[in-house]
Amino acid sequence: MKRLLIVDDELAIVEALQDILSLEGYDIDTAYNGDEGLQRLMAAKPDLVLLDLMMPVMDGGELLRRIRAHPDLRHIPVVVMSAGRLTEEERRASSHFLAKPFELDDLLGTIARQLPSEGARV
Repeated sequence: MKRLLIVDDELAIVEALQDILSLEGYDIDTAYNGDEGLQRLMAAKPDLVLLDLMMPVMDGGELLRRIRAHPDLRHIPVVVMSAGRLTEEERRASSHFLAKPFELDDLLGTIARQLPSEGARV
């Protein structure tokens, strides 16, 4: 079972995504800010991260930079979900960008395309 980490400060979004993605067969972990997300990443090493940019404590841009700088995390695909614009650095560091609001089919298709195939996990 593929493990996804949702990092977003909007409780309603996290809960909706958690419900939907669990029904799709994913194991879901959640965090509500970048600092908490980094802790979950280090502990769980998910197969993919769904990341909002605008959050308190540590924003998504900083978390993305830390993921890409860390040798044990840099291989993890990161799908950025945001109503805001990405900087050029964030665009290069992310695996994919979904503008909020997005269609559920777009999210599910993006996740399926970004997940590493079986046996490819580092």
